[in-house]
Amino acid sequence: MSFCNICGQQVLDGSVFCSKCGARMMIGGPVQPPPQPPQPQYQPQQPPQPQYPPQQPPQPQYQKPPLKGSKTGIKIAAIVVFAIIISASVLTFVFWPKGSNLIKDDNPTHDSTPRIINTGAYIIATSGQIGAAGGTLNINNLSSPLNGFKVEVPNAAAPENINFSVKYADVTDVQGLPSGASIASKMIEIETSGSGEWNQFKMFDSLVKVTLPYDPGLVKAEEKAVRFYQYDETNHSLEPTGFAGQDLTTNTLSFYAATFSKFVAVELIMEYFESTNSSLVVDTGFRPANDGWFIPNYGSYLESGGVCLGMTSFAKWYYAREKSNTGTGLHSKYREGEPAEWRDDATAIQLATRAQTGLMGIWASLTQVEKENHTSKQVGLSIIHGMIVSGEPQLIGLKTRYNDGSWADGGHAILAYKYNQGCFDMYDPNNPGTAAGTNQQQIPYTYNGGFERIFESGLNAANPLQFNIFYHASAKVYSPDNSFRGIYNAAEQGFSGSSIFPTVTLTDSTTTPSGTTPIDTDNDLIRDTTSSKETISGTITGGQRNVSSTLIFVSNQKFETPVVDGAFSQVVPLYQGDNDIVILATDSNTFTDWAGFLRDTIKSTASLTSLTMTMTWGQDNSDVDLHVKEPTINSTEGRHIYYSNKGSDYDNHPYLDFDNTYGYGPEHYYATENMTLPESEPLYGTYLIRIHYFADHDSDYENTQPITWYLNIKYLAFKNQLTGQEFWGEVSYSGYLSIASTSDTGNFNNAGASWSQIYSFQYLEPVASNYGVPNPPQNQFS
Repeated sequence: MSFCNICGQQVLDGSVFCSKCGARMMIGGPVQPPPQPPQPQYQPQQPPQPQYPPQQPPQPQYQKPPLKGSKTGIKIAAIVVFAIIISASVLTFVFWPKGSNLIKDDNPTHDSTPRIINTGAYIIATSGQIGAAGGTLNINNLSSPLNGFKVEVPNAAAPENINFSVKYADVTDVQGLPSGASIASKMIEIETSGSGEWNQFKMFDSLVKVTLPYDPGLVKAEEKAVRFYQYDETNHSLEPTGFAGQDLTTNTLSFYAATFSKFVAVELIMEYFESTNSSLVVDTGFRPANDGWFIPNYGSYLESGGVCLGMTSFAKWYYAREKSNTGTGLHSKYREGEPAEWRDDATAIQLATRAQTGLMGIWASLTQVEKENHTSKQVGLSIIHGMIVSGEPQLIGLKTRYNDGSWADGGHAILAYKYNQGCFDMYDPNNPGTAAGTNQQQIPYTYNGGFERIFESGLNAANPLQFNIFYHASAKVYSPDNSFRGIYNAAEQGFSGSSIFPTVTLTDSTTTPSGTTPIDTDNDLIRDTTSSKETISGTITGGQRNVSSTLIFVSNQKFETPVVDGAFSQVVPLYQGDNDIVILATDSNTFTDWAGFLRDTIKSTASLTSLTMTMTWGQDNSDVDLHVKEPTINSTEGRHIYYSNKGSDYDNHPYLDFDNTYGYGPEHYYATENMTLPESEPLYGTYLIRIHYFADHDSDYENTQPITWYLNIKYLAFKNQLTGQEFWGEVSYSGYLSIASTSDTGNFNNAGASWSQIYSFQYLEPVASNYGVPNPPQNQFS
């Protein structure tokens, strides 16, 4: 065992960071505990306790800061501490004199006072229906209180027609808001409805952009200090919607959502944000060593970023909804087998994975849409706004933008749980159990100075990366409350019980029945292959419901696969290294709490894939095709790769793996790093991609079933030959087709309605200097 050279904590050999204070460990020592410093002797001074009548809860005391525009301002005494305890909860919001020593509380109390908002009668503003092709619902009426309202649903965000109903009401009474907060809009209710399956969770498969108007007549001082919140009238809570832009001309705010309910705007006085320096403390009470996961973000190629969004979103949900009921922090739950080892915590791993797979479509679209240049002032204000008004930790998304302005593949999700001495304290699932004040887990920020440095973490615990773009997201509007409730209840049973949960078993050459899944060839308990794709096969038996299809997650892709007589088979792409394979035995809904589960790993030693295009679609009994037009080089037109001209890996050129004619996909266009285009040209250039609906094979001969398709392009942008570091890029598209045709399929420029538009992807030859990570560029956005 070793000991931390900072705090003396005993840590496991090989640890990079101290599990107590978070300090980076010295290589090679120390192996003995450091001498303990003399402890100061003192008697704690108890403050006078106020007297309350029996049965009345103590109400926090606070002093309300002056409103914006008052002459007095907020005064910070040189010696005396001026503290504000927000009346809405025990969330502490404190101004400390510079240079004072704060006593760290490693287990603070979390007790959020209910936010109760009463309204008058609701008035219908508009309604409409949006289907799988996507669409927009808006209000352009100067006489309407909701003028400027807009909901933009991308294509393939829902598999069916979804009905929208939009209402509004006056807010008549508010209880529980913190000091300096006020309502700045109507209460806006957005209801969605569809089929019985849709209505179970009412959750879109990808993000919907929402723009809501606030009322400038209700704004007391500064419009830029207004943010929208989702109001949960059952739990009496406010959850920030996140931030995707503000238009001061139209008095609107935008955000991304996957579920809908009631929304209301809240204004905070600007003094809160203008004091974001060493004198301001905002503390939600969350602590990673109590309320984060014990397991790290273990994902390899399951997702872009492991399972970080699922882990952070669930940790936030559990902290807000369940900790007060159980009295146990998440960090102490699901600790199975060896106490100091996380790899044997099967329930925790399954729970984290289920949480992530449920949000997979949201995560994929989130990492694509959050490439907007929101200023550090806007984002930091939004984060602190959310911590103060909701009393809860805030979901923060991270991205990387390189020197040349291009974006790195994927992203990362963390929680901001405290602001102290000019820094946000972060819970990063890549580094579990760290203490508040740990330097590596902080993001320095001031309202006028912005984000002062990059955040060092990674897409997962084994994949370090630097992030320099920060955005405020929202856990609640991405998933309904009952989505986590169901899988939490199942986790409390250890996901056990064959009468409820189907049993998923992989089949291979050693099993009965036999199958095609790779086997472990070197006795390291990991399946092995030399290929960049494999056919996964298995069986699904038992459980409370029959399963006609199953979901397979691998390499940032979700595959829906038919289950026939209890058996399934699916070709999946594999990347060089360890690939997590996750199977959910459920027809389609990723949050189904009775779904069977299996997680396994396949290690691939195939040549590194430089470029992979993967096309899938969401319907069975249908034939959809991927068409790729390779770059035109030296006036020579590139090949048209499709089912009738697939190419071959034997000639060292990119190729289409196979033609899926029965449903779901996938179809892959592959190019490994040792391949070239014809005439030995490198892979770089402009690729054109189209999706074509060839045929509908279902039993309804009178109508063509619409299909929703998904295209993912993953490419190696740059590889540092000296260090081996790889820089990956990723692009995703989705669409909707309702007409099938077998006519003239060899014509890439076919103008028929059975074809998607032409998508252009430029694979650029790398310039090494482009792939540095500069200081946060949001500080320069205007």
